[in-house]
Amino acid sequence: MSVRLVVMCALALAASGAFSQPLPPGQQPSAPQAALANPASVNCVKLGGRHMIRNLPSGQVGMCVFKDGRVCDEWALYRDDRCVGGGGAKRVSN
Repeated sequence: MSVRLVVMCALALAASGAFSQPLPPGQQPSAPQAALANPASVNCVKLGGRHMIRNLPSGQVGMCVFKDGRVCDEWALYRDDRCVGGGGAKRVSN
């Protein structure tokens, strides 16, 4: 009895998959896009800087370049409110 029930359930499951229709090409679900911005980069722009990526031997580093010539590591500026190379830029509160 239980073997017969398992076989019938497997056949019903296979039949339901065989009769399903694929979505038309225009209705295919798209891959989700990343929606979160880098908070250190957002902070840089809020402070009036320009976001820039530097390629270093150790990897890529986000830098914030200000009009007055200061160049700051974005994460140091965001975390510690300090600018690499001097200056006293402060983080913008949200």
